Amino acid sequence: MRTWLFVTFLAMAGASGSVAQDAKTPAAPNAAKQESSCILCHKQLDGPALEPTKHLDDIHMQRGLSCHDCHGGDPTKGGDEDPSAAHDERKGWKEKPTRLQVPLFCARCHGDAAYMKTFNPQIRVDQLSEYRTSVHGQRNAKGDSRTAVCIDCHGVHGIRAIKDPRSKVHPTQVADTCARCHSDPELMARYGLETNQATAYKTSVHARAIYEKGDLSAPTCNDCHGSHGAAPPGVATVAQVCGSCHSREGSLYRETEGKKPGLNLSPAIQCVTCHDNHAVHRPTDEMLGIGSKSVCTNCHGPEDKQFKSAEGMGRAIQGLSARLAEANDMLDRAERAGVEINADRFALRAGQNHLVEARVLVHAFDEERFMAAVHEGMGSAETALTAGERAFSELRRRRMGLTVSLVVIAAVIGGLVLKVREIERDKNA
Repeated sequence: MRTWLFVTFLAMAGASGSVAQDAKTPAAPNAAKQESSCILCHKQLDGPALEPTKHLDDIHMQRGLSCHDCHGGDPTKGGDEDPSAAHDERKGWKEKPTRLQVPLFCARCHGDAAYMKTFNPQIRVDQLSEYRTSVHGQRNAKGDSRTAVCIDCHGVHGIRAIKDPRSKVHPTQVADTCARCHSDPELMARYGLETNQATAYKTSVHARAIYEKGDLSAPTCNDCHGSHGAAPPGVATVAQVCGSCHSREGSLYRETEGKKPGLNLSPAIQCVTCHDNHAVHRPTDEMLGIGSKSVCTNCHGPEDKQFKSAEGMGRAIQGLSARLAEANDMLDRAERAGVEINADRFALRAGQNHLVEARVLVHAFDEERFMAAVHEGMGSAETALTAGERAFSELRRRRMGLTVSLVVIAAVIGGLVLKVREIERDKNA
């Protein structure tokens, strides 16, 4: 076996002729992947030493890199089962980095613009500098070995491309990846942090969009907190973060402060006050008003002016929603009965658009604009209802005409039958 490995290895060495260099970044890889002595030897081992050989579809391996590109050493040696020859420090061999060293270790390549452009001219090379701005990076720089580093999110040897569904940082996997640390009570207790974020997120409308509908554009942890520069949004910036997706709501919210000089809503009202942060559920009209599901009453009591505004706005929007539902039901029944109502659908669609507009205008805290949208929507609903009533009147006229026609036809047929019988009696007589 030893002789066979040694001969095989010499043949491979002659074919590849590549030796890792003790440089800042590895040499540009050959397009053809070759098994090095690292893989040949480690395949003969057990436990953790065998594990790296199970991930030959790692993204780095796919790009032509191999073990020595990260660990150094001489991949042409060691086939004679002498690991010291492959682990030659003169050839750049280094033990695996400590957790504190991992960010700099990965940045040898990922922070080198010239090197990374050999793989992809558009690839980012600022991950390390961004990481240093994060809570994780700042703690790492201070010597905290427990905080997250590159391998905690991306893995070690089985690293996948971000778009690969098997990747730990694919949108469908991010929440579970973050939860490996943030749902660990013992670890989070060291930092005074809660551990319910992932559990709460899994109940959210965002999570349902990703996991149930397959919508990869829906936000997960890194969309709100950042990836390499991960940090919790400050109280004053939550609306900006949410507004990056919900742009209309965000702009209306910011307009409110602009229209009222001296008004600072940041300490009192932010998106999370009404919608929560991780357990964001689909908003309903019942959230507005003073009912049992209202969020307005969490801050405002009956003595507040805003309480009465919330009551009126809640009643108005629920009334519009109910009226539109009534009109839609009437048009549906008319359509099933065979009446052409396509033109009348436009009025209903306009009313539904006004309902959506009113729901969005809630974020402007402008009762006048809100009521104007509701009023326009109610007008469209009434138009649709009138059209539905007209359709049913037409249907009744048609049915009445059909009934009269059937009676006349039946009478004619009956008269003909009687006449035929009369003629037959006269013949027989």
